[in-house]
Amino acid sequence: MSELIPVIDFSPFFTGPTGRHRVGSEVFKAAHETGFMYLKGHGITPKRVSEAFGLAQGFFRLPQDSKECHLRTAGNFGYQALAQEALDPTQPPDLKEDFTMRNATGISASDPRWPSDAFRTEATGFYGECRQLAAQVMQAFALALQVPEGFFDDKHTGKTQTLRFLHYPPNRSVRPGQLGAGAHTDYGTLTLLFQDTAGGLEVQNTAGQWVPAPPIPDTVVVNTGDLLARWSNDVLRSTPHRVQVRPESAASGRLSIAFFSDPDPEVLVQTIPSCITADRPARHGAILAGAHIEERIRVSMQQASLAPKA
Repeated sequence: MSELIPVIDFSPFFTGPTGRHRVGSEVFKAAHETGFMYLKGHGITPKRVSEAFGLAQGFFRLPQDSKECHLRTAGNFGYQALAQEALDPTQPPDLKEDFTMRNATGISASDPRWPSDAFRTEATGFYGECRQLAAQVMQAFALALQVPEGFFDDKHTGKTQTLRFLHYPPNRSVRPGQLGAGAHTDYGTLTLLFQDTAGGLEVQNTAGQWVPAPPIPDTVVVNTGDLLARWSNDVLRSTPHRVQVRPESAASGRLSIAFFSDPDPEVLVQTIPSCITADRPARHGAILAGAHIEERIRVSMQQASLAPKA
């Protein structure tokens, strides 16, 4: 499917109104047809991305007991070990570990869940750059959806925007149906995904087939989530995707960095009028963003806790 997932040059967005509208049309088309796209020229430098991967790698190389000093607790923040989440609730827990940072700039520097002050400084800096890019992508969508360019800005102030470092280690023991990340759609508005060179991401096409979405240097993968689909009356797709397990024979694991740009909990998501037509009446009622996201997280954690361990 990589040949069907467009590579969009985002740099014209920074050149003025004509470029902004052009990029808006291109990201809208990609989100409507596949729900996925690669962006190049997005403004986050390869050096900054490399530094973020180095930060993630340094953390995941720590001894297990050291990582578990920073366990994820209330607020969707902190470390989570292997097999603690099942993104596909019908399958065994996912074979990945992560360090999740919801509302990263709002977490106190003294919070013991931060691995170190240096980690916090670097992570929050990258979080800020991702927030900025996500806002710019949403401004492009707003132009295409015929709402004010800043329509989404005050609905995404960081309360539930989340930076997540993910590590998929080589695995010797894999249960039937078990994946690195089970098949799922993303919960919120949109996701930015930075991949290393290992690969493993797969996207479901419209025929129901799983096809690779391999890494492309100096791009970020962008996909639209459930709540943007609801806002757009399903004109924009929230596409299922998954990550394959890293085999035991692999020389190393897989690292990725995801930024989930989700609306603030109190935001009421209701269909944008331009997406309602006589042929396409409103498909969804209004829903609070926080209620939707928390329920999706709860289900994924509950399934992982109920599943028998390998």
